Amino acid sequence: MRQYLSKGQKLKLQSNITRENIAILVHLFYEKAMRDEQIGEYFIIELGDNMANEEWTEHIELLVNFWATIFLDEERYKGDPYGPHFTMVGLRREDFIKWAKIFEHAANKVYVPHIAKLFKEKGDFYAQEFLQKLHLKSDLKELKSTIGWE
Repeated sequence: MRQYLSKGQKLKLQSNITRENIAILVHLFYEKAMRDEQIGEYFIIELGDNMANEEWTEHIELLVNFWATIFLDEERYKGDPYGPHFTMVGLRREDFIKWAKIFEHAANKVYVPHIAKLFKEKGDFYAQEFLQKLHLKSDLKELKSTIGWE
């Protein structure tokens, strides 16, 4: 699953969803998220600062499986997307808003607009679910408005 973009390589917008372009989406998301001043530290603390290490490789594969289960009905993901986040200290509502913005940016770089919108909608759904399960107050309308996903 290491078919990511090399530095400077331009990606042609994808008009269908495949495991390969989900892997590109996930990798682009984490590259940007890890460098982000607001949320990057969460990822570095949990997984390290080298995306080539074993923890990152396993995490990226896990997330590719997660999104492939949702969009490709592959049923490879057998985990709890919420559980590991309960042990993360300091997560705030604003962090999930930032997560959603970075995820939207990555989806727009990988997919044509109507497919990117599917990922954004699912990302919005999961951001809202995380907020509720972690008892961080927000409502869907406010989240969509803040993110700009009207």
